Amino acid sequence: MQLRSSYTGILLKALLILGWVAVIPSRADSIYNNLGPGDTWIINREWDTNFDFMATPFVTTAAGNLGGILTPLFNLNNPVSLGLYTDSGGKPDSLLEDWNVTAPGFPGVLTTIPSVQNPFLSANTEYWLVISLTSAQKNNLAWYQNNQGVTGGIWAGTALGSLIELEPDSPSPAIQLNSITSSAVPEPESRIVIAACLALVVIARLKRCHYGSNLAATTLRRRYLKYSTSGRMECSVSAQGPQAI
Repeated sequence: MQLRSSYTGILLKALLILGWVAVIPSRADSIYNNLGPGDTWIINREWDTNFDFMATPFVTTAAGNLGGILTPLFNLNNPVSLGLYTDSGGKPDSLLEDWNVTAPGFPGVLTTIPSVQNPFLSANTEYWLVISLTSAQKNNLAWYQNNQGVTGGIWAGTALGSLIELEPDSPSPAIQLNSITSSAVPEPESRIVIAACLALVVIARLKRCHYGSNLAATTLRRRYLKYSTSGRMECSVSAQGPQAI
């Protein structure tokens, strides 16, 4: 019974370790970021327009699957429609993912935009983040500027193919794009190796317990035989002893 409990304990530990490996959280890395330390921006300088679109291009500093976007917005007429686009000839091209989000109705708060499709973004590549404005949002939706000296102004227009750059020497909107990397989570092949190693450890421990139990039983049997051959039948040591499970 004691050995069976020992087996069960070893197996449970192995399962717990495998479960822990399976739920290690992913780690977020920055694909692009012009927010200041502590996720800050210029609180009293923002972009707004009476055009149908306003947009900001950016060049990624790292590659990865998009995990989410942070950007400071102020809006009283939700939802806000945003889209992430590839670039072609200095204009937005193919849509990678779009969102309808609720922006805060007071300044000083970042809008969190989680990615569902997790498109892959290449490093050192230009992309566009575009806001589509409703009539109620024109000249009312505010997109705050970065405080890191990244210029570019704002791009605006009535169509994505005809956006124009306004005030290019002014700070561009503050944005941060994060990736969800798999570096903190073992790849399937790594998990197989880990599982195999744990299985070997469990087998080794089980064999050790099995060998130990057989050795104990054999020792007791030998003692019984020794006493038997010497004629000391009064010995109370059992011939069976503990049995290996």
